[in-house]
Amino acid sequence: MSGIGSPLPFDFTGSPDLAWLDPLVQHFQLGEPEPPQPIHIGLIHQTWQLTTAQGSFIAQRLHPIFDPAVTEDGQAISQWLKQQGFPAPQFRRARDGSLHLTWAEGVWRVMECLPGSCYRTPPSWSYLEQAGAAVGRLHQLLARFEYRFRFQIPHFHDTAHIWRQLQCYSPPAEVQAEWEFLVKTVPTLFLPSGIPTQIIHGDLKFSNFLFDEQGQFVGLLDLDTFMYHNLYIELGDALRSWGKQGETVAAEAILAGLRGYARSGKLRALQPQLILQGVQLITLELAMRFLQDWFTDSYWNWDPQRYPNRKAHNLARCRQQICLYQAFKVITPQLLEAIHTL
Repeated sequence: MSGIGSPLPFDFTGSPDLAWLDPLVQHFQLGEPEPPQPIHIGLIHQTWQLTTAQGSFIAQRLHPIFDPAVTEDGQAISQWLKQQGFPAPQFRRARDGSLHLTWAEGVWRVMECLPGSCYRTPPSWSYLEQAGAAVGRLHQLLARFEYRFRFQIPHFHDTAHIWRQLQCYSPPAEVQAEWEFLVKTVPTLFLPSGIPTQIIHGDLKFSNFLFDEQGQFVGLLDLDTFMYHNLYIELGDALRSWGKQGETVAAEAILAGLRGYARSGKLRALQPQLILQGVQLITLELAMRFLQDWFTDSYWNWDPQRYPNRKAHNLARCRQQICLYQAFKVITPQLLEAIHTL
């Protein structure tokens, strides 16, 4: 991942502990590395870029919520996608065939570093058309693929479960307004039952797409969230990520992504009103997850340069998602009319 733009904060201060580096390069036979560079673009795993004479690699320490079997799942799907000509990173196996190194209290893995750049926000709407077209192709391919997962993040994108969990907390005055809004509003957005499911990526935020210097799509990152779910949730999460501009939404960004997606023919089979309902639902699902971590103070990475603690950062994130939901709601009629013309 060369040339990463607009990086997200990484959760450490001071000099990082690199005691894992020598055991890792030996276990995976990477060769002598240059000083590793932290990758600041993920919210969960600690991630580093390593360069050796053999090439460029990504090393990750898995967040404790992930069972190492998630790497086996990601490898199986990425290998199949590669066979279909769809670019996704491959994990590296050690001499003994393993995909992991257990060091101290952490579990580490290594994957190839695909060429290209990723960005937190799109440099132009054409990047979103590229991303949308890539997702359409991905969905076409994954609709033909059957797989039994060995690990799934518990209740990931299970909005009803997250909503029920949120009701178990007794909110103090500091978060009372956010808690009450989410508890009241989320059930009005639940999607109808019986919607078909297939394997989806599960986390199509814009920073998970790689582009070359001409702005062409060259790879899709993050292999940990593949799951069976419906396409409205998948697209809802993608369009939420692609359309947000701070606490506002760019309708042009949403439509650019959907124009690209329409190239695959997949858009014709979907109901536009449910696509936009999915955007609103997944936006508030993320708000609930941030608020839940305000209570538990245990999951998301946070930026110590901008916030005094994780709770403060999570509350700010929760409030931003609520503002995004309200902005999406305002432009939904405009978007609905425009989608019918794609």
